[in-house]
Amino acid sequence: MSNFYTAIILILLIILGFLGYQFIETDKPQIHDQNYCDFSAGSCLRTYAFGRFELNASPNVIMSENEIYFSLTSKSNPSMQIKSAWLEGKDMFMGKIPLFFEQSNGIYSANTLIGACTEDQMIWTMWVELIINDKIEILMFDFTSYQ
Repeated sequence: MSNFYTAIILILLIILGFLGYQFIETDKPQIHDQNYCDFSAGSCLRTYAFGRFELNASPNVIMSENEIYFSLTSKSNPSMQIKSAWLEGKDMFMGKIPLFFEQSNGIYSANTLIGACTEDQMIWTMWVELIINDKIEILMFDFTSYQ
């Protein structure tokens, strides 16, 4: 009979351990570096030695498997050209998602979709290779998507 109670207590402890781990994982604070963009707070501004850049996203809360519209501008580099651009998962590698920016009146815009992750939220990095004054420069923007 005592083996039965020992087994029940052990099973309950294991279940409580898993539940406790889930709470610890979801309560971790998000630590972001200087490349992080919170589009819900507005435009994402970056200043580099080669210019100042503004990235916007619509909708401002990015949901996986929904269309995202990005716009990139630089008033300090009106003659810049985008050589290539892509998205990569920062938390989990999900391949490179190419971005095809089109330019109109100094605004570069691109539409894309991102896949869902097994997590409730995921951090992505947008890489943009620019040509400015015959030199290749790289921009990085991190942002979060939600399920």
